[in-house]
Amino acid sequence: MGSIGPVDILQDELDRVLLAVQKHQAELSNAANFNARYSLMTKANNLLQTIRGPADMVFANFEDASKMGAIRALLEGGVLQAMPTGGESISADKLALKTGVDKALIVRLMRAVTPVGPVRETGEEQYAHTPFSEIYLAPQMQAVYNMMADEFIPSMLRNYDWQKQNGWKDRYTLHNNPYTATMNCQGETMFEHISKFPDRFSRFNDAMQGADSSLMTVDLYPFEKELGRLANDDTVTLVDVGGGRGHITRQIKEAFPSLKGRFILQDRPSVIEDNGDEIKSHGIEAMGHDFFDPQPVKGALAYYIRRCLHDWPDEPEARTILSNLAGAMDREKSRVLITEFIVPAEGGTMFHAWMDHTMMTFGGVERTEKDWANLLDRSGLQMVKVWRLPGVPTGVIEARLK
Repeated sequence: MGSIGPVDILQDELDRVLLAVQKHQAELSNAANFNARYSLMTKANNLLQTIRGPADMVFANFEDASKMGAIRALLEGGVLQAMPTGGESISADKLALKTGVDKALIVRLMRAVTPVGPVRETGEEQYAHTPFSEIYLAPQMQAVYNMMADEFIPSMLRNYDWQKQNGWKDRYTLHNNPYTATMNCQGETMFEHISKFPDRFSRFNDAMQGADSSLMTVDLYPFEKELGRLANDDTVTLVDVGGGRGHITRQIKEAFPSLKGRFILQDRPSVIEDNGDEIKSHGIEAMGHDFFDPQPVKGALAYYIRRCLHDWPDEPEARTILSNLAGAMDREKSRVLITEFIVPAEGGTMFHAWMDHTMMTFGGVERTEKDWANLLDRSGLQMVKVWRLPGVPTGVIEARLK
C-alpha cells in the first residue's frame, strides 16, 4: 500500500469533496444534478488518489481487474444468484451445496468482491447481498455486464497490439479492428460474428435493451408537439430504424397516447424473429429491414435512429445508412431524429471514454456535435437542431433534407 499524501494536499482535496457534496444536495431536484453528481464523483476520486499515492494507484488497476473477473465468475457459476436477497447472510458451505462450486473457490472469489463491495462480508466465510450486488441479478444488467466482459474488454486490453501492427493510425474498419484480431474472426464484422452464436446474439439484444432503458428518451424531443399536428390514423408517424426489441417505440407510444398514426419497428429479420410477436400487442408494426438497403417506408414523419450510428464508421457505413433515409424522406414533413451521446469538444467524462473505446474495438465511434454536422452534410442532410436538456448526456439531433 502507498502512503498518504501531504496533509495540506489531503485537506484541500477533502474540502473540495465537501463543497461538491453541498452542491449535489442543493441540486437534487434540479436537471443539472447530473453535472453536480459527476463533479462529486471526480472530486471523491481525486481524494482517493491523494490518499493512496501515485504508485499504489497503478496497483489499483489490478484490483479492479480482479473484481471484474470475480463478478463474472460468480455470475457464471450461479453464486450471486444463489444468495438470498435483502441482506440476509449465507455461508460459503451453503453456497457450495446450492451451486456445485467448490467452497474454496467461492471463498477465493469473494475476497475480490467484499473489501470494497459489491458483496458484504458478514463473518468468516459468510456473505450477504447489498443493493450494489443485487443489481447484477436483473437479467438485462447481467446481460450488459457479461457481454462487456466477454466480447469487448478483452479487445480493449489488446487494442495497443492492434494499433502497433497497424502503424498507430486511426484506421479502424468493420473487418479489421481489435475485436476481429482478438476473436480471430477476420473477414467478419462483430455483428456477423456474434450472430453465429444464438446465445451470444440473444444476450447482445438483451444488453442493448438494458443499456438503452436507463437513458432518457421521451423528454428529450417533443414528439407530440412536433409530430401531432401532421399525424392522422393513416400517417406513418415514426419508423424506429434498427430499433432492436422495440422498447423505445413502446416508451414513446405510452408517453404520448394521443399521437396518431402508424409506428413501425425495423431491424434485421433475425432480430425481428428473435423478438417474437409480443410487440404487436402494443400497436407497433414489426418489419424486417437492413438499413444498408434503401428505406422501403416513404414519407414518414420521423425516422428515429437511436444508439445505432455509433456502431459504424463514417465511411461508407454511417453515410450509407443516413443516405438511405434521406432517399425516403418527404421534403416538407420528414425529419431524421438521431439519439446519441454527444461527446463534448472538451471536458468529456469517463463515460464518454469507455463508450468510445468500446466502439473502437469493432470499428465504431462516438461523435462530437461537429462530427455529426459533417456526417449529415455528406449524407444529403442538414442539422437543424440539437435537442438537449441541462445535465443530460444524450441529445436528439434533428436533420432535414438539404
